[in-house]
Amino acid sequence: MNKKSLLIFSIGLIIMLVAVSFAGCTTPQPTGEKTLRVGMILGITGFFSVREVPDMNQAQFAADIINEEGGIKVGNERYKVELVVADTKSTMDGVTAAANKLVFDEKVKFVIGPTAFFAAAAGPILDPNKVLRFITWCVNTPGEVDASTPYAFMAGNGSVLTSSAAVKYLKENYPNVKKVSIVTPDDGAPPFVIPIAKNLLGAQGITVVGDPVIYPNETQDFSAFVAKLNAIKDADAILMQNGLVPHMGALVKGLRESGNYKPYAGSLPARASQVVTIAGADAMKDVFSIAYTPNDPKMPPIAKEIIERTAAKYGVDYQLEMSAPNCLWVIKEGIEAAKSLDPTVVKQKLESMDEVETIFGSAKISGEKSFGIKHVVASPQAVQIFKNGAETSAGWIDLGYIP
Repeated sequence: MNKKSLLIFSIGLIIMLVAVSFAGCTTPQPTGEKTLRVGMILGITGFFSVREVPDMNQAQFAADIINEEGGIKVGNERYKVELVVADTKSTMDGVTAAANKLVFDEKVKFVIGPTAFFAAAAGPILDPNKVLRFITWCVNTPGEVDASTPYAFMAGNGSVLTSSAAVKYLKENYPNVKKVSIVTPDDGAPPFVIPIAKNLLGAQGITVVGDPVIYPNETQDFSAFVAKLNAIKDADAILMQNGLVPHMGALVKGLRESGNYKPYAGSLPARASQVVTIAGADAMKDVFSIAYTPNDPKMPPIAKEIIERTAAKYGVDYQLEMSAPNCLWVIKEGIEAAKSLDPTVVKQKLESMDEVETIFGSAKISGEKSFGIKHVVASPQAVQIFKNGAETSAGWIDLGYIP
């Protein structure tokens, strides 16, 4: 090697050594934008779509907000959220097919849904594969959220939460109510949710009278069930345990037309602006539900933003389910707290926490006694009435710890 070649080689070696030295001292930088795919098992078609489609749309707004804020942070990484929707077609077989698709085809590790009594059909697929799911509603049928479902959380909403709020509001605002009758759909839940309702009412000094009035989910003509409610003469009020907006509208309409103006407590997110289109304005006196009011001055900021985006795209009277976006937010909070995308690690982290932030504010993580597992996110509940020709916020109820 001549002197010139030796000089060039030496300079190159020095440059390489300096570069390696600097590289070893450099602070690690984020590796760039990545994507976290979150599955959704919802009834986008079929009879349950009246509930599921709004929830899906509001979940997308929550995903947009998360993404606009930089995504979900895991260490030095940022993950943008992509929602992958699987339609159950509002059937149990559809739930099974949707769960299989998300687990084996889409390879997701976090799932929003299914809803209520549909949830049990997903457990045998999701639990063995350690897919962490956050169901959008819970009516306490076996296999939704209990000791048999280690990878299921109730992070949306559910009968225990809305019933607790409805009963508390009923007691505070109708102190003369001592006896109530119950009406609820025949969705497999009555044997499980009715005892819960009786316990909640009993704790407030209110007893249940008459047999619960139970109707099929697909009911169109509610006249027979209105007659059964009217036959319970000694009831001071009526508690609707579960159901959909069309159910509540038809029942309130039928009761008022028959001369029954007893207070009607809707333990479901039925907006007054929608119920009134079925029942009529004159029927709405002493009717309330556990629902969200767009112009509520006490609406928490994240929920307010989702509601405003919903109104801008779909109209001010669009149904506000808001369970799926809450589930997504708890997934975000759990992942960030765990600093991991491993569903088991996230599950264990949430189980170790006493509170978690939701789109409605801080919520207790509880449920060990009533559910057999500490997987219940008890978000604050909003109450809504119809007043002066418009739906109106009647305040919020902080449920605190659910035993």
